[in-house]
Amino acid sequence: MPSLGPAPIGTVDAAGDGVRAATLTCTEVLSLLERSLHASRAEWLFFRELKLGTGRRNGSMQRLDAFALNTLPHTAMKRVCYEVKLSRADFLVELRHPLKRRVGMRYSNEFYFVTPAAMVTPAEIPPECGLVEVGRATVDEWRTLVCRHAGFFYYEAETGCFCIMAVPAAWRDPPGPTWQLTAAMLRNQRRLTASEMPAPLPKQQRLALIEQAFE
Repeated sequence: MPSLGPAPIGTVDAAGDGVRAATLTCTEVLSLLERSLHASRAEWLFFRELKLGTGRRNGSMQRLDAFALNTLPHTAMKRVCYEVKLSRADFLVELRHPLKRRVGMRYSNEFYFVTPAAMVTPAEIPPECGLVEVGRATVDEWRTLVCRHAGFFYYEAETGCFCIMAVPAAWRDPPGPTWQLTAAMLRNQRRLTASEMPAPLPKQQRLALIEQAFE
């Protein structure tokens, strides 16, 4: 996955007919996936940049761009993994090295590539994977894009962001989660909680409050 920092917004021909749909940054893509496909916090746990050990001697970590876990028993605790590819070159590298996604495949029931619209064709997607297309488009462009969906489409008129399931992923039934995955999810949640904590008051302000109490 590319850096999560700001990146120039590019455009792609979204349907081969002149429609130009602006792409999003990685951070924007992950936020769009969460609010379009996993919006219910009572049902889904959504993890960004979930780091898992690879088992190599150097202790390196493999990162899942996004991992969603359904907490309802009747869904068989569905697990979905997302691999974000914002450039065609990056996607082609991934195809040449299928072992790079072995961890995501190991822990998920469904594995999706997430790309700008029309950056890849459905025929290029491996049979065990799916494809989600994202981007930003005008209402008129969206009317052309909507025909690309294969079961799910989402569009925000306020922001112009869209999310389309272009290729549904094949359902797989891998072995159950491990303690390694559990620890990774807990680490991710702890990191998120820490980032949401309010910053401590400046020392000068705390001293001012103490002085006021003795006045």
